[in-house]
Amino acid sequence: MGVETGAKIIYNANVENYLDALAYKLFHKEYFGFLKTAKDYVDNLTFEIERTISIKQHKLAPPRFKKFGTHYINIKTTKRTTWYVFFIKNDNKYIIRYITNNHVSAHHIRGLK
Repeated sequence: MGVETGAKIIYNANVENYLDALAYKLFHKEYFGFLKTAKDYVDNLTFEIERTISIKQHKLAPPRFKKFGTHYINIKTTKRTTWYVFFIKNDNKYIIRYITNNHVSAHHIRGLK
């Protein structure tokens, strides 16, 4: 199971920059003891996004997040962390426009599942 045949996943520039910086941020805030472990965490997150975006249920983005995309999926990476991936789907193209988690945007994403 995974990305539908011919599906293309595109990260907008802001998301790419965010993901590039995320491992360093997690390491410097001491969520991970080694930079390599933090990089592996981010790699696993992007792998899971790409593996499941075409097969997970696409939920409608709430009004506050519509500017980032029409739909979202969630990905649970730990017992305490769920990532929310907002995107636009156009034919077999997924354009990922925003990624956040329950720690960063908790007051805005309460109620999202």
